[in-house]
Amino acid sequence: MVRFSIPALVALVLAGCADRHSFESQLSIAHWKDNYKGAVALTFDDWTPGHPSIVVPELQERGMVATFNVITGNVSDWEPLRAAVALGNEVANHSVTHPHPNGISFEKEILHAKQKIEAEIPQQRVYTFAYPYGEFTDSLRLYLEESGYVAARGVKTPMPGEDFAFSDSVDYFDTKAYSVMTETSLADFATQLGNVEQSGGMLTYLYHSIYSDSIKDFSYAWVIDSTFRQQLETLMLYDLWVATYSDMIRYHRQYCATKIEKVKSSPTAYVFRLKTEKPLDEQTPLTLLLKSSIDGIHVEDASKIKVMQDGKQLPVKPVSFNILENGKVRKAFSYDEYVFDAMPNAGDISIELK
Repeated sequence: MVRFSIPALVALVLAGCADRHSFESQLSIAHWKDNYKGAVALTFDDWTPGHPSIVVPELQERGMVATFNVITGNVSDWEPLRAAVALGNEVANHSVTHPHPNGISFEKEILHAKQKIEAEIPQQRVYTFAYPYGEFTDSLRLYLEESGYVAARGVKTPMPGEDFAFSDSVDYFDTKAYSVMTETSLADFATQLGNVEQSGGMLTYLYHSIYSDSIKDFSYAWVIDSTFRQQLETLMLYDLWVATYSDMIRYHRQYCATKIEKVKSSPTAYVFRLKTEKPLDEQTPLTLLLKSSIDGIHVEDASKIKVMQDGKQLPVKPVSFNILENGKVRKAFSYDEYVFDAMPNAGDISIELK
């Protein structure tokens, strides 16, 4: 995607997660999937009328996905949510009735909501939670962590250097969000994208209502559909992975817990494994970045690189990015580096030049 030189207000990079992810200078674990410079999650709270009618189709048109945080007690028709998940979107837990946290029953408000989502949409698990009103207690955070959630999102705006990029010590159960309001300008929206692209970290946007002339959605912080489309078009210009909140967090957790462990090497072959130092409930595939010049041999064709893991050949492709040309975005490729996805703790990985 197009690289912008907007000065970054956010200076942190993936601190504490960088020095053990490379091997003999030719191979490294990408900070983000497909070697994007940063990651963005679009999150939408409350599943209001504009979400199925406007948001899901606009995302689909651009090949994007998002996370919809659902108040299960307010959902009467689950079919649109099932359709959204079938397109790659995430449906996450926002409780049964959207209560304040003090004195609530975690079983009735959180467990029952999770069970309802997974019963209505059995093809996906619930991994993340959005705090109603952005409020939480220590006991609520502990409950979520012990119940198998990977992260929880609040509503507070990140400060410079906070939460756009993570370190090993990040609190995944207090992630911040940049709220998109009615008055949010396109310049402000783009500034956040420039910040996260330059910092190499993560950005979570928080939306509520999206409306149009025919869809009356004025629940809270309403954004007109034309402005929303402009924001999506702007997002496409940046070298950023647009992922669900769950996928973004799970990739980062896996990245920070994994290192490359060499098994053996020769001038035309490597054998290594991805070893997880911290136990995770589920493993997430990581993107490996391979330089095209390997021990003096320059590879200009991905078909000349054979990568195997557990008896299966893994697809290899050149690094891609979008460029802006004559006012339109088109895909271009870099043949200086190649990428492939591999699973940690799933056996040795071999790279052979054919």
